[in-house]
Amino acid sequence: MSETEDYHFTDVPHTANPYDIPVERPQHGPQGPLVGPRELGTPGRIAIVQGQIFLVGAILVVQLWLITDALYSLLSGRPQDLGWLAFASGVGFVIALVIGWWPRHRTKGW
Repeated sequence: MSETEDYHFTDVPHTANPYDIPVERPQHGPQGPLVGPRELGTPGRIAIVQGQIFLVGAILVVQLWLITDALYSLLSGRPQDLGWLAFASGVGFVIALVIGWWPRHRTKGW
């Protein structure tokens, strides 16, 4: 048997999102599950995700404004402004990518 035949994919548990926090099921009492989270991972993960959503949403609003301003400049006969508007839009896109990926890789080792 080769090495690839010895390895079975059923040995690895499937996770929907590999960056999610491992969570332990709550303890059960006589009436059902007891109250309280049993988080084993990073505290404040929800706050990180909410911050990401807020910042990317703000960047999206600025990008829409930049597109509107670029269209107005183009239609009013001032194409010299389009370079700066495209550059600012590209910078916003790169910042949105960094906001989306940076905390995920920073908390990966926890």
